[in-house]
Amino acid sequence: MKNIKNLERKQNCTGKTLSPPFRSSVLAMSLVGVVTTAPSFAQNVLEEVIVSATKRAESIQDVPVSVSAVTGDQIQGLGIVDMEDLSLYVPGFEINSTSVVPNLYIRGLGGGLTHSIEQSVGRYVDGVYIGRAVINTHGFMDVASVEVLRGPQGTLFGKNTLAGALILRTAEPTETFAAGLDVSAGDYSTRGSNMEMQGFIAGPITDSLSARLAVRYREDDSFYTNHLEGPDGTDRTDEGVRLKLNWAVSDQFLASLKLEHAEYQYDGADTAEIPNLSRGTLEQYQAFAPNFTPELDYDIFVDCTDTFANVDGERINTGSYCPGREQEYNNVTLKLEYDIDAGTFTSISAYQDYEYEYRFNAVDGGLAQAFKADRDEEYSGFSQELRFTSAADEKFDYILGLYYEDSDLERFQASDFNFTDLFGSPPFLGRSEPWEQETTSWAAFGQLRWSFTDDLTMIFGGRYADEEKDFAFERFFRDYGSDVPNGQPGGPGGPALAVEDSRSEDKFTGSITAQWDISEDAMLYASFSQGHKTGGFSDRIDNPNADFQFDEETNDAFEIGAKTTWLDGTLAFNIAIYHMSIDDLQAAAATRDSDGIAVFSVINAAEATSQGVEMDFVWSANEWLTLGGNYAYTDATFDSFPGAECPPDAVPDPDGTCSLDGRPLAFAPENKGTLYADLYFQDAMSEWDLKFHVDASYTDDAWSNITYFPVELTESHTVYNASLGVVSPSEKYSFLLLGRNLTEEEYCIWCLDGGPASLAKPREVVLKLTARFD
Repeated sequence: MKNIKNLERKQNCTGKTLSPPFRSSVLAMSLVGVVTTAPSFAQNVLEEVIVSATKRAESIQDVPVSVSAVTGDQIQGLGIVDMEDLSLYVPGFEINSTSVVPNLYIRGLGGGLTHSIEQSVGRYVDGVYIGRAVINTHGFMDVASVEVLRGPQGTLFGKNTLAGALILRTAEPTETFAAGLDVSAGDYSTRGSNMEMQGFIAGPITDSLSARLAVRYREDDSFYTNHLEGPDGTDRTDEGVRLKLNWAVSDQFLASLKLEHAEYQYDGADTAEIPNLSRGTLEQYQAFAPNFTPELDYDIFVDCTDTFANVDGERINTGSYCPGREQEYNNVTLKLEYDIDAGTFTSISAYQDYEYEYRFNAVDGGLAQAFKADRDEEYSGFSQELRFTSAADEKFDYILGLYYEDSDLERFQASDFNFTDLFGSPPFLGRSEPWEQETTSWAAFGQLRWSFTDDLTMIFGGRYADEEKDFAFERFFRDYGSDVPNGQPGGPGGPALAVEDSRSEDKFTGSITAQWDISEDAMLYASFSQGHKTGGFSDRIDNPNADFQFDEETNDAFEIGAKTTWLDGTLAFNIAIYHMSIDDLQAAAATRDSDGIAVFSVINAAEATSQGVEMDFVWSANEWLTLGGNYAYTDATFDSFPGAECPPDAVPDPDGTCSLDGRPLAFAPENKGTLYADLYFQDAMSEWDLKFHVDASYTDDAWSNITYFPVELTESHTVYNASLGVVSPSEKYSFLLLGRNLTEEEYCIWCLDGGPASLAKPREVVLKLTARFD
């Protein structure tokens, strides 16, 4: 979804507004999808969309990179509350929506189902690299814009981005007083409801100091129905607050400080369904939940009351247990900008931390304690970026930067296994896994843009990075529900062990881009860029002799594209064709050990390729109608991947493993696209304006795991959304009625064989009030 534009109040070429009868008839035809227009091209020039993809404020039509941009107004108008909602509208962009590790994917490349792999898609908020994927579980608050850059972006960012970058900017303090309030209430078609309030107040404190305070509160009691004694899905509450201060120390020097805190908590199971009974029989499950079926149906069976186990002929009360999560996140960012004639010096210092306590289980069917786990994780990181951006020049300009980051990560997971009632046999014990990692990295990066002629520009970039990691992992076994090691040498997942290791690596990556401005309305570009993601250590280790260290991943990407404007500035059409060769792809997969226990392991696949086409268009047909859409074709496959777990339809090699050559990567739908229409009618109801939006988003089949069990395939689906709103004559107040997933497409957004699984949201209807004051 690129360049989606809310049309301003406009007049036709005669200077008169359209008559109410005409507006009403057009709206009626639009509602059934029949629109005929005679556009007046000269009166409907598209608004310019400004992006920061090149670390300079430039028109999206002038930057030689495949990028999608969504404004804060569009986020509000489409009812986007988080990354999962955003991914529906952006071509080539996906998210695996698990609250444990919600990794972002671009063109089929992402972090996978593990805590140990670095992110392939870098997320930057107000210029700061967000160090861990779990921070993506917090929703959007007072967002000014989001940009999704596809392909490696290492030469302009301190932390390299192998597959792409997501740039999020929050709203800034204003020089005059401004305030706003957004209130919404929604209902799901299955059960449950949600409500959200966001507000801000901004303005000057002194002649040189301005501020902006934003707050967010959201309640969501889920759309699942639990048929046993426990919460219905996740009963979740989100809270957030952000303070931004801008101090104009002088005409040349600007200091900005951001203080942010966000937290959420919920009770209930976020991924609770079992889509396939790979272990046991239906009768075994129904002994604990008579109405249980292994279907994806918004019905779950999570028992949070006392449960029991038969151990050595004795019936033992194992106590009560209920899944849930509490998470807090903090960010402090200090940005200093100093202008001189030659350019701008920028310093960005940031500290971020989070901690969470997560209680989860992996078995539906009333067996909340067949497998239960408590995971506590703490992270803290400091980063410093120094950058000089030269003044714009007709001949050449450049950007030079240094980046430093130091982070500490600690995780403790305690798992308890109680399969005695389900299978009549062990395991019945506990396992603990402390895990620590310290990371220090620094990088030097730069880019030179040289205009050889008025029409031809070359851009050269490079980045040198150095990183060190220190790692420690321990596993010991204990009695069920106990905190004390029992000295047992083995159990589910392998023997007791303790390992420590460290690694260091350095890498240079480069890029070169040719940009040819054919005319004022058309630009062609061709680029070669390299991406790099550091190696690391697996957060699950099977035995002391296991190779738990994995190597770096690299990406060589070629891209050609065109950005064009037509029909006197009313139509924009962009296209990009790319080919990416990935070596030593870091693959995380859920496999099963000899006891049938799910194990998440990390190995380097030898080679993979991602190639495809991305395109988008937006057309301001006339003063009240805008049409647009986007499309991505993605062919992302393993070229060579020996030694992997065998899919169910494969014949094992003599060593019991299989090669995944030719198989698709996870979260890489082959076809994905969106079509939308925006209508804006001035003075449609007395002096109130009327606006209407409708979109249809199609996503092809895609795998959520590379073990390729049939249940792990998310089937193709089309999601229809629409909204109808009214805007007051002053444009300070608006009411919006949103309908999301109107046809109730039911599909799995994250499924593993034997569970857990998570369904997409059912139909949701939201009523929203927006008020602005100045």
